[in-house]
Amino acid sequence: MDVNSYQKYLDLFSTHLKAERGLSSNTVESYKRDVRNFLVYLEGLNTITGVERKTIHDYVVKLYDVGLDPRSIARSVSALKTFFAFLLREGLINDDPSVNIKAPRFAKELPNALTVDEIDRIFGVVNIETWEGVRDRAMLELLYASGLRVSELVGLKKEDVNLEQNFIVVRAGKGGKDRMTLIGESAKKWILLYLEKGLDRLQVNEYFFVTRRNKPMTRQGLWLKIKEYALKAEITKQVYPHIFRHSFATHMLEGGADLRAIQTLLGHSSITTTEIYTHVCTDFLKEEYERFHPKGNA
Repeated sequence: MDVNSYQKYLDLFSTHLKAERGLSSNTVESYKRDVRNFLVYLEGLNTITGVERKTIHDYVVKLYDVGLDPRSIARSVSALKTFFAFLLREGLINDDPSVNIKAPRFAKELPNALTVDEIDRIFGVVNIETWEGVRDRAMLELLYASGLRVSELVGLKKEDVNLEQNFIVVRAGKGGKDRMTLIGESAKKWILLYLEKGLDRLQVNEYFFVTRRNKPMTRQGLWLKIKEYALKAEITKQVYPHIFRHSFATHMLEGGADLRAIQTLLGHSSITTTEIYTHVCTDFLKEEYERFHPKGNA
């Protein structure tokens, strides 16, 4: 039985992914491609009901044998599990052969972070002789000092910033929960200067960071600014807005901060998300050990 004989199942599956699960066209095509590759592998079976757990297991082993990377294999397994769960729900098969199939584990990509020196170099190239430059310095300082997401920074309103008690209320961020984060003294200094120089603009705008046209700062606008400053500072690694958040967490942990405190400040719902920074700091500690311990490089 060739793959064309399974086309009706693929068509039904595609409709399910689009109409019921609301997945994007790219995701749907990716799922269909992974399932179609498996169906090609099935040539020789007379029916979809003939698929057993061992059939899928042998297919996954084959993917390893041809050198497919773990992420791609994990995606294929996910697509097959979604496919067979759909067939079972529709009554097209009696048992789901993919139930106990495990996707391969793969190492999480560790978040990239700037060094303190690199952050200082970026701050140092901002032209603070202009109002826009002072605003940019205040935004960058706050990104690093508070660990804000870029969307949270540009979405800040005046009522959310409490400079008397040095904290910010982040409204309904990721996960739908408000949280509080802190403002460092350096960031506060630049924010106060920004307010002083831009009072006229802020009086007619509810947002905290605005453009010279009195419009809220956008994520794209901030992204372009950061690229410009990173280039001027001659930073060789890739610099993007979220790297300031990663740097905040990494430097806090390197300085000895409690992981739970960092979790709260970042607004992570699970400590597991925050724990990825411990891997970054393990590398840092190893470097420090090798540098300073008498037998570190023995």
